[in-house]
Amino acid sequence: MLKIDLVIPSKGRIQKLEATLNSIFLSARHIPINLYLYFSIQSELDYFYTSFKNIDEIHLQLLDNYRVPDFWNAHLQKMIADVLITGNDDIEFFNDTIEKIIEIFSKDFPDLDGVLGLSQSNLPKEQALEGAFSVIGTKFANRFPNRQVFCPDYHRFRSDYELMQYAKSIGKFKFYRDIKIKHYHPAFGGREDETHRDVRKYLNIDKNTFQERQMKGWLWGCDFNLM
Repeated sequence: MLKIDLVIPSKGRIQKLEATLNSIFLSARHIPINLYLYFSIQSELDYFYTSFKNIDEIHLQLLDNYRVPDFWNAHLQKMIADVLITGNDDIEFFNDTIEKIIEIFSKDFPDLDGVLGLSQSNLPKEQALEGAFSVIGTKFANRFPNRQVFCPDYHRFRSDYELMQYAKSIGKFKFYRDIKIKHYHPAFGGREDETHRDVRKYLNIDKNTFQERQMKGWLWGCDFNLM
């Protein structure tokens, strides 16, 4: 069976994170996984530490500075599991999500050289980015220097899209609509909060970076050019 690291960064969303975790525990009820929770606020880490301090498979860490590519690349670099599932503190898993991930990833990428996109089932089809939440195999990560799978040029947005573009370009990306999560994004029924507003500050910056990289013909993975 695949060895899984399921990683979730969290800031200012205790109640949302509790719902996320409850859904994960149900989805992984018969499946061993390593769950990593990275907090930006010490008091929120302390809140969950009481419940999880004696569970070896749940790891709580304080994050000094959350920047998307640096965060995910750092975890990949030290990871000893077979795959990384990228999560967030405003999503929920279905009861069969993790079971289906294991079944399909093992079938499509038995050598761990691939990326599997998760379906955001509650978002309109045309607006649900296939690679926003993904499962990344270690052999795929090894294609990148120091496993820097996510392009360091970005702050919050577009690095997942560029990763998907590269994986598709070499035939290493799969997406199935029945491997589902729910994403409570404020644009689609979720409650807007300070964390969401803070993240949006980087949207135009990252859009411009993406456009510049596209104009130059750069694609992280095919090359390793940086702005």
